[in-house]
Amino acid sequence: MKGAMPHARSKPSTPLTGAPGPVRERILEAALAVLREHGIQRFTQVRVARRAGVRQSHLTYYFPSRTDLLDATAARFVAALADGLGPAAGEEVGVRTALAHLAKAVADREHMRMFLGMIVEADRDHAVRAILLRSTEQMEARLAGALGGPGRWARARATLAAMWGLGLYLFVTRPESRDDPTRIMLAWLEAGEKERSS
Repeated sequence: MKGAMPHARSKPSTPLTGAPGPVRERILEAALAVLREHGIQRFTQVRVARRAGVRQSHLTYYFPSRTDLLDATAARFVAALADGLGPAAGEEVGVRTALAHLAKAVADREHMRMFLGMIVEADRDHAVRAILLRSTEQMEARLAGALGGPGRWARARATLAAMWGLGLYLFVTRPESRDDPTRIMLAWLEAGEKERSS
């Protein structure tokens, strides 16, 4: 239909870096919901467009390919997680705050389902592997900033790996597990940080 796309006159220079607007935001929120509810294997532009209540042509205007959409969705997801780890540029945040945020994130079954789906897909798709690697580097940077001090990058990587392992453990054992391994892991990590700083 001619003239059906009112935003066509203000088309951004590139679909992924154009001015954010309500349609693009609605698409990303819908994409997160689809990824959470259906996993990466059923993450399609058609399904996301339907969930967002937009025509697929609107979706492909902002995200020409599935990889573009997945990249932006992963960036949104990681940004939300990283925000709880503290400011991005050298400002300090309490270690306890950062670790508690990370523990809460890995204990969330939907977060872990999304993460595990991306890991499986990354084994088959190099573009998804690159997205996952970039996301991991962003999380490491935020966590290293929160931990501070010498060896912070190595400690950030070890902490992130331990927390992901905890998330996987909780994903498999819950709701059968009566323990609270998140609390136990948090206490263990905090004790290590206190020992290091004394």
